[in-house]
This record gives sequence, C-alpha cells and structure tokens, in this order.
Amino acid sequence: MGLRFKLNLLPSLLPGEKVLFVKKWVGFCTCLSSPNYRWSFSLPPIQEQGLYITDQRVLHILHTFRFLTVEFNQWFEAKSQTPDTEFIKEVRAGRNWLCGPYLEVVSENSKARFRSSRARMRLYMKDPQSACRIINEEMTKSTQNT
Repeated sequence: MGLRFKLNLLPSLLPGEKVLFVKKWVGFCTCLSSPNYRWSFSLPPIQEQGLYITDQRVLHILHTFRFLTVEFNQWFEAKSQTPDTEFIKEVRAGRNWLCGPYLEVVSENSKARFRSSRARMRLYMKDPQSACRIINEEMTKSTQNT
C-alpha cells in the first residue's frame, strides 16, 4: 500500500521528481475506504498535516510530535513505479457546511487488503481550488502520455 513511516520531516521525493504545489498546513482530514473511516486533525506540535503535489503523485504527510512521519501516496496513472499503488481517479474541490472548504481525492488500488479498493480522502484547507486545478492538469497529462 502507499503508507510509509519514517523519522524525518522532509518528504521522500524521487530523483527528478518536480514539486508543483505545497500546502504546509491541512486543518482536518477524513478518509473513507470501507469498512474503514479515519479522520485526523492538525494540532501543532502534537500532530501536523501537509500536502505535496508533484508531477508524479499526490503526497500526504502527517507528522506526530515533529518526530514520526507518515506518508501516503496517490499516483497519477502511468507514473507509479510499482503495481501495488493508489491511482487517482477523481479530484474535486467542495465545501462542507460545518468544516469549510475541502479537496477530495478519490483513488483506487486493485490489490488493497483489509479495505475496499476505492478510497476517498477529504482534506479541509484554505483554497483547495488551486490544488484541484493542478491535480486535474497532471491527470490530463498522465492520460495523454499513455
């Protein structure tokens, strides 16, 4: 799966991978992949979340006590280097009446275990439209190159 644990605050970028967008602070996050439903929130310095969009993937970062880092990858089609990965299928920006604006990224993993193959992650943050636009552009490029 796309989870990686490490003891470093810097994101694990691949050689030649280009960062297109960085959101250092995501306020709240929910993730639904039946039967699992998870949520997390930023409460510095206990727990902080961030988002990196590169030319190959969307990288979600969660720091706990600024010591332990968890990374979750969602790849663009034809950009993944391993077959057991999350592929981005949809992305949209929206607004929840209670939590505010969010970026929703829907991905699929055909080899998922202990959960459904489809995952929906909502990241509540300021200006999700910018991130949504960049992801849509990269998804279009990825499908044109295949």
